[in-house]
Amino acid sequence: MKLFTIGLLLICVPVGLAQEKRAKPGEDFRIVFEEIEHGVETGNVGAFSSHLATQVQVSLKESESGYYSSSHAYYLLENFFKTRKVVSFSFASVGEMETTPYGVGTAMLNTKGMREAVQVYVALMKSDGRWVISEINIY
Repeated sequence: MKLFTIGLLLICVPVGLAQEKRAKPGEDFRIVFEEIEHGVETGNVGAFSSHLATQVQVSLKESESGYYSSSHAYYLLENFFKTRKVVSFSFASVGEMETTPYGVGTAMLNTKGMREAVQVYVALMKSDGRWVISEINIY
């Protein structure tokens, strides 16, 4: 029983630490942009998917464009990054508007052996006291 308890603690501790890094209700929107930046840079939509609003406006280069549920937006973004390897990404600027903060940056992608630069625009809004992604455009 002691071994089981110790094993359970070892499993739970890292999960708890990871959750502490996530933006919590009322926290600064900059934390959300840091998670988005990390997710785009690594091509890992899961790194910021918890911040997708229930309805997200998505516009992807040579692909989908429209309003989608958070789960549909997740799969669209995941498929986008499956066919493109992100070489680099960072937000060049973050607009600190009180009601709708936004971030703009350039990502370098490898697509079918060719390198291309794309612009990334992400807008946030408050929903139930926390910052969520209301719009994401990659063009």
